[in-house]
Amino acid sequence: MNRKERERLFKKQEILDAAIKIFATKGFKATTLDEIAEKSEFGKGTIYNYFSNKEEIYKEIIIYISDMHKNNMYKAEQNTETFYDFIFQTTKSHMTFCLKNKEAFLLLIYTKMHHEKSTTSDISKLMDKYHNEMTQFFINRTKEAIQNNEIKDLVPEKVIRLTRGMAFTYVYESLIYNELKEEHIESDAKLITDTLFNGIKLK
Repeated sequence: MNRKERERLFKKQEILDAAIKIFATKGFKATTLDEIAEKSEFGKGTIYNYFSNKEEIYKEIIIYISDMHKNNMYKAEQNTETFYDFIFQTTKSHMTFCLKNKEAFLLLIYTKMHHEKSTTSDISKLMDKYHNEMTQFFINRTKEAIQNNEIKDLVPEKVIRLTRGMAFTYVYESLIYNELKEEHIESDAKLITDTLFNGIKLK
């Protein structure tokens, strides 16, 4: 990229970063373009050079966050052989992303919980699209683990729900109470994975 292209990309990212912070605090409907412009320290006219409206900004944020999670799953699939290692690597990648992008993670959680009521139908459809893609990918990986006798013959959808519930809840509470630390990510991811596979009861 030349200098002009780099500057344009930098400005666009500055707008997105500012929007994430406001959306995560106020939600989609209560946020205005004026607030995004003020937070990003750009004029409203500059915002319109990159986005037609706040829905377009929100969509790009959701695409960015969802693509990061999806890419982390694909990388874990390519770089691991066992289902245990796959869960461990995806959990660790998820924790790393959330630590570095706290507002983006909280925004994603809020949107997942309330997207049909708090955003628009287009954003809701976009969320459902990504959710279904990642769920199907996880289902296929779980079925493979069952066929390889790595885990019990369980309903893949329930395995997904259990895994997501453990990881998302753990990360959410850790972030809220400022207990998610970079130096603990490896051990925290291992704790979640070990608990999922082996439980907490002494054998």
